[in-house]
Amino acid sequence: MNDSFWSLPPPPPSPPSTRIFPRQADKNAVTFICLNARSLKDRKKTANVLSLLTAHDADVCAINETWLSPDVHNYEVLPRDYVVLRKDRLGGRRPAGGVALAIRPHLQPKRLQQLEGQAEIVWAQIKANSLRFLVGSAYRRPNADTGYNAALLESLELAAAEQHNYDGCFLMGDFNLSVSWLSEPPRAHAAPADDFLSAFTTMALKQHIKSPTRTTENSENILDLFLSDVPELVVAANVVCGISDHDALSVTLSVSSCRPTSAPREIFDFRRADWFAINDVLEGRLQPVMQKTDMNEAWESWKKIVFDCAEEFIPKRRVGGRKKRLLPWMNNGLKKLIKIRDELFRKWLSEKTAETRDVFVAARRTVQKALRAARDNWLWRIGNGPNGSNDFWRYINSKSKVPNNNLTFELRGKSVSEPREVAAGFSAVFQTNFSRAVNIFPFMRRHTPCVDSTEEMCDLVCTSAEVHNRLQQIKASAAAGPDGLPAPLLKHCAAALAPSLTHVFNKSLESAELPPDWKTAAVTPIFKDGEKSNMQNYRPISITSLVGKTLERIVRDRTVEYLEKEEVIPSCQHGFREKRSCTTLLTGTIDNWTAALDEASGTHIHAVFLDWSKAFDKVSHPRLLSKLQYYGIKGQLLKWYESFLVGRTQFVKFGGESSEPCEVASGVVQGSVLGPLLFNIFVADLPEMVTNSTLVQYADDATIYIKK
Repeated sequence: MNDSFWSLPPPPPSPPSTRIFPRQADKNAVTFICLNARSLKDRKKTANVLSLLTAHDADVCAINETWLSPDVHNYEVLPRDYVVLRKDRLGGRRPAGGVALAIRPHLQPKRLQQLEGQAEIVWAQIKANSLRFLVGSAYRRPNADTGYNAALLESLELAAAEQHNYDGCFLMGDFNLSVSWLSEPPRAHAAPADDFLSAFTTMALKQHIKSPTRTTENSENILDLFLSDVPELVVAANVVCGISDHDALSVTLSVSSCRPTSAPREIFDFRRADWFAINDVLEGRLQPVMQKTDMNEAWESWKKIVFDCAEEFIPKRRVGGRKKRLLPWMNNGLKKLIKIRDELFRKWLSEKTAETRDVFVAARRTVQKALRAARDNWLWRIGNGPNGSNDFWRYINSKSKVPNNNLTFELRGKSVSEPREVAAGFSAVFQTNFSRAVNIFPFMRRHTPCVDSTEEMCDLVCTSAEVHNRLQQIKASAAAGPDGLPAPLLKHCAAALAPSLTHVFNKSLESAELPPDWKTAAVTPIFKDGEKSNMQNYRPISITSLVGKTLERIVRDRTVEYLEKEEVIPSCQHGFREKRSCTTLLTGTIDNWTAALDEASGTHIHAVFLDWSKAFDKVSHPRLLSKLQYYGIKGQLLKWYESFLVGRTQFVKFGGESSEPCEVASGVVQGSVLGPLLFNIFVADLPEMVTNSTLVQYADDATIYIKK
């Protein structure tokens, strides 16, 4: 091939831009990577993609020839730190084709499927520095037929009609076009290249790649393209070492994309704590709390003393404030190897000799082996480290769960991804779950108790021994509640904390009052099913005070003992009960059905399966308190339950941000200790309403069946 074909002619003078863009610092510039993968199912290719994203700190990655199928999840092949939008090629005798866009969540990606049609292309909208951009990742297979080309051209036409709504358009991918891109204007050598050049001209797209992206012994071709209608924003467009027979593209814009990083903060380093010294000091300093007669005063005094001792005797360590690494095993040595490989790649591109190619290929193999060895060593270390299998399974779970923080949600007709907006949106959605019903059930005979009056449960007193045992049972990894009291401190100092905390608990039960710290919940949205961008498909799980939960466990155990003795909870309820589970429900039900079918030929089982929507959130507090009284829970204990239920507040935490607190108007707290028990009490009278059929329950799921 003629060398002059690849020479770069003098560029024509650029027309003045009609758009004004701010100048930005290079360190936060938006970076694109475009690569041809030829199968992301290959483990080696996946590792190379990760190293490529890490080396170039990519914000957007366009991938062609993914060769993926619907049974492969995004998180299996690409980092969880990206929002992945993909279109797999379906059908065919072998895996082929497929395109994807992997975009950092801070760019607020939103897929635009209406522009894609049947073409092998993915379109998305991104936002950076108050600017909106249209981004496309396309693949045109070699020797594509007329219908295939027409679909891709139609998608470009649809995108052209939307360009005026954006501050810029970027299109990248493997187009396999026979075009002299170094000519000005570019020249098409064979159909349908002229049709695509016409489409690019209509969209005012300029092609920025000037070096071959696929080199063989006999040819050098620019097949992978990066096109934009805002060339003034493109400050660098280079060919870099790829992961297949195509080289990759690296493009940098003069637009900033400041990634959110958690602010640096200090946390307790419990591994270096002197627990013997802390216990000795706490035991002496907490004595005055025992003399407090007011519950709130006793609690605040207790909490202050505990925090002061923690600050004094537990060392701290600094966390946060750094960008998260895509590859935890990536170290400076590997970065140097990758840098050397890339330098050798550029040298080969410039010299094009067999010697420079051999040196580059050897360097590439060395990097690949080093990356695999580093990954294997890192996995071995976390499996055999001080935390044993915990770190290992934390890593495995991180690869199998997609974080909600990387999602864009639909809220009141617009897309939101900013954590503060998302938290406020979830808070508003969860508030709609509450019930404002105040009427007492008409059949709940408040003045006619269910049990004998001699068996009423009116009060409760904690002992220091049971408080000590409950504190020791706290998991050291349990999340601290809104009051900030950490689990390791409560667990390791149980002996010193138990006497004074018992006094606080008994004051709470005696006065039928709970401090605000125990009635505040930090809510985390947990995905159930359906579309992940729909906030209605999430359930609120509350994180409450660990100290408050300790008292809840004591109250629950005593209440359960009373209810089981009085047979208040029906035998058909299998949820949240000792020695009962889904297994006992299923085996018992199937056994009954099988016996009925075997008993007589022609027998049929007619069943209705019930699942109450937002059941835990809609429990009416007045109705629940009425039922507690009906079942014999009275006096100060009933008033304590009322204080536990009424006047609660919650706020939603998402992506490090929190919503404003709101009142919990109804419901039993999901994530609390008493919540499941209180729900079972609320539905305990349901079997009385079901006649001529059989009812079985698991919490809020119920099955009613009849044999005929």
